[in-house]
Amino acid sequence: MAGLTTVRLDPDGPVALLTLARPAKLNAMSRRMVAELTSVLEELAADARVRCVVLAGEGRMFSAGADLDEFRDDFGTGGADPAATEREARAGARLAAALESPDIVTIAAVHGAAIGGAAAVVAACDLRLFADGARLVVPEAAMGLPLAWGGVERLVRDLGPAVTRDLLLTGRPLTAEEAVARGFAMERVAPGDLLDRAGRIAALCATRPRLGTSIVLERIRAVADRSRADGVDDDAASLAAAARDPEALAAARAYLKSLGPAS
Repeated sequence: MAGLTTVRLDPDGPVALLTLARPAKLNAMSRRMVAELTSVLEELAADARVRCVVLAGEGRMFSAGADLDEFRDDFGTGGADPAATEREARAGARLAAALESPDIVTIAAVHGAAIGGAAAVVAACDLRLFADGARLVVPEAAMGLPLAWGGVERLVRDLGPAVTRDLLLTGRPLTAEEAVARGFAMERVAPGDLLDRAGRIAALCATRPRLGTSIVLERIRAVADRSRADGVDDDAASLAAAARDPEALAAARAYLKSLGPAS
């Protein structure tokens, strides 16, 4: 696929490796990256030859979450634009939906950290591998913002409400060890073995008949997701409300200030 600048696609028969490729920015998820990821995933899901996609990050970590330069533009000066915030929430929800397409099996290969929106992306994948030392962190509460992109619903689905409350309200990390212990990740592997292990699991999944796999994924999601039918609309409305709330805006600006000057 031509024209990609924030992600890299390496197809290998029925398996594709899709890499977040902004290592100098810790794979921060810019609007362009969200759009490119969504476009690639939707094209792969429409390609009958592709059965499985491994999603990984280049460099020090899986992803630092939202692009702070764009976030500063939205929340750091003046008043936030609720309409723009809602559009971005819907774009992220579309990305998460693309990851949950029943036509492909998605595997998140997480190393370093998956922060904020990246945690929602990991939660949208079918299978998850964590490298030793990897962690999932959701700092949105410190900024007065809800986790969007269906992340809350998916975390509740796979971790339960008590653990999700803990992670979202305190901002503490979900470690690789805990992710495996709670069934959120299928296994923990050495960092140097992460992509090889993910590739071998993907190759195994790719041997399964596509129709049968699609039916299995759809039935599992139908059971697991009955409680989140309106999650996408709720996410967008919640973020728009936060963009109008003076206390949330002040918290977001204070959080950004604590991170230091923009790069």
